[in-house]
Amino acid sequence: MAGSLVLVDTFTVTSSVASVIIGGGSNGSSSYNYSIDDTFDIYKLVITNLRPSADDAPFMRVTKSGSADTTSNYDVATRYMKADSSHSNGYGANGTKYDCMTTLDAGTEASGNGIYYLMNFANSSEYSFGTISQAHLQASVHTVRGLHGGFTHTVASASDGVLVAFDNYASGSTIEEGKFSLYGIKK
Repeated sequence: MAGSLVLVDTFTVTSSVASVIIGGGSNGSSSYNYSIDDTFDIYKLVITNLRPSADDAPFMRVTKSGSADTTSNYDVATRYMKADSSHSNGYGANGTKYDCMTTLDAGTEASGNGIYYLMNFANSSEYSFGTISQAHLQASVHTVRGLHGGFTHTVASASDGVLVAFDNYASGSTIEEGKFSLYGIKK
């Protein structure tokens, strides 16, 4: 049925890792060895219970042939929503990565959850782009916060996965826990 979700890759962090690659073929973190391709027009990445080793915001990069693209070609625009204070806009052009969630507290009482729609990833003549929709409990102030927006990788080339990591604002921060599930949306 059109619009149905098909699980194509999944990985659960059970011990500390520096990063996770979902998709990315044989360089991916799971044993699925799945590369994003044109089997599906749109992919949906679901991240649940993501927890860092130190207070930090996770970031993403697209992968090309299973390796993270670290060039300055990421544009992002987001809205940071907080239940306890004012909302704010975030944006940037020509970055080397993009924040996929706001800062998450380390510790067991809080974790991040997000849904990301990935589009044009298999198209070698278009930019890869996607949406960001994330929410978490900010344990330090006992309130809900979220990040919503989108990103573009401004290189006309195919992307085969995404890398997720911390070590963004807290040097040496790692992924302590989290589940990553990649779905294809049937045409």
